[in-house]
Amino acid sequence: MRATQTEKFASKIVRGAFSFIAFFLLGCMAGALVFFFYFWVKPTEVVVPDVTSMDIAQAEGILRGAGLKIGQIHGEGRVSFTVPAAKTRVKKGRTVNVFCEEPQNLSVPNLIGSPRETAEIILQNMGFKVRIVQMPFKGSDGRVMGVYPPPGTEMKKGDEVSILIDVGEPGRD
Repeated sequence: MRATQTEKFASKIVRGAFSFIAFFLLGCMAGALVFFFYFWVKPTEVVVPDVTSMDIAQAEGILRGAGLKIGQIHGEGRVSFTVPAAKTRVKKGRTVNVFCEEPQNLSVPNLIGSPRETAEIILQNMGFKVRIVQMPFKGSDGRVMGVYPPPGTEMKKGDEVSILIDVGEPGRD
């Protein structure tokens, strides 16, 4: 009786070892197949184009044309550098982050005494947003009485500049 139990136990061990070896070999073959397939059918690589000193729209077109995706765009103005760097080999479809030069600061001009329309046109052409504040005051109508932030202040393109406009004497209709 003991011999029968020992034979059953031994046959279980042999079957278990055989199953383990069979699955181990199948796993190794599957892993080798995946490994060779990856290196046989390599993903296409491209070289990141050099887009430094280009405006952002032009750089985006060139990067997309090379088969790359545009990631985050940092700053404004012309392109300073990209990550991954220019001339780096990357997989096609990789995301490229673009870093631009910050826009140069602009100095708020002294427009006190200028006509309203002239002051608005000058500020808008410089790239500022214009906010008009009207105030009745003795003196000539439609002239700039003040500018905020004060003339000479360094600001970025798109920042807001307020101009105080004389709308005539108080109480006069």
